[in-house]
Amino acid sequence: MRAVCARKDLYQGVQTVSRAIAGRSAWPILNNILIRTEPGHLRLTAFDLELGIECTAPATIEEEGSLTVPARLIAEVLSTLPEADVQISVDEQNMVNVKCEKSDYMLLGLPPEEFRPLPEIPDDRSLEITQAALRDTIKQTIFAVSPDESRAILTGILLVLSGDEIKLVGTDTNRLAIRTATVGKAAGEASCIVPRRAFDELSRMLEDDESAVTISIADSQIKFVVNGVTIVSRLIEGQFPNYERVIPGAYEKKLTMPAEEFLARVRRASIVARENANRVVLRTDGDRLIMTAESGDVGKAYEELEIVREGEDIEIAFNAKFLIDFLSVVGAEGIFMELTGPLSQGVMKPVGRDDYLYVLMPMQVM
Repeated sequence: MRAVCARKDLYQGVQTVSRAIAGRSAWPILNNILIRTEPGHLRLTAFDLELGIECTAPATIEEEGSLTVPARLIAEVLSTLPEADVQISVDEQNMVNVKCEKSDYMLLGLPPEEFRPLPEIPDDRSLEITQAALRDTIKQTIFAVSPDESRAILTGILLVLSGDEIKLVGTDTNRLAIRTATVGKAAGEASCIVPRRAFDELSRMLEDDESAVTISIADSQIKFVVNGVTIVSRLIEGQFPNYERVIPGAYEKKLTMPAEEFLARVRRASIVARENANRVVLRTDGDRLIMTAESGDVGKAYEELEIVREGEDIEIAFNAKFLIDFLSVVGAEGIFMELTGPLSQGVMKPVGRDDYLYVLMPMQVM
């Protein structure tokens, strides 16, 4: 094959798909990018058998064909070439030739026949959702996903498609984030666990606009199509925990407070709290919320905030980091905090919306 492509377009395509390469595979072909010609463009694909990304770059096709080249090498070469047209070709020994003005590189590739194609995913269980809505939905749940690889089920986000609604659920057993959003075109119902890595890479590509993302779900794979880029990911097998049973059915106390002011106070108190397991103690006194943190190695913190309280006074402790994670993405002027007792989980919600729920386990008050 032989094609000519603007350096910027080819480099951008290589950077996009390279994110699918984990970089630790024992199989050399999984560290390579497949580049193949199609009318008017090059199609670039990277796939490490868990995650695959595919995109196109406009090009003039001089000779049809395909090649594979190490992702890291081609990216480094392209990043340093001048802003001009690049000619890329391959010979019968799989030597990839990259030319740009007076620069000429030969990179050792592998036979394209060794490259595993992305799995085909039918559209019988699919949906469309705006980029802005999906971006917010991911952002407001992904922080609650567990980093503990020993419990694979909790390292992903539960995705539930039902009717015209999509629900994402993330939990690490200490907290639970649930976000729902309305979808456009939807076909079928589905429930699956999507690895965090897939949503991380998708989030990088989402923009704050109303253009559509198409999601298709198969038994073991999921596909996202956005802005001309296709992401395919293997799903996590297993049964997601019954998260609904940890959501309190009722509450005895309800606090209403401004989100930004509460966030600012938690951040300041966390400077002391991080030396004591991130523990901050919240205590109500009428229409005041008093926040304290204490560490024998650092000192003490005291913060006060005006709130609206329903029910009796309460004293309860939470992990400051877990509070900050929610407050940083809630996207509302005010929040509700629904509480029962010092050892019962609390529920936090944005004021004026019923599409977002955060359940947080308390810590011992000390």
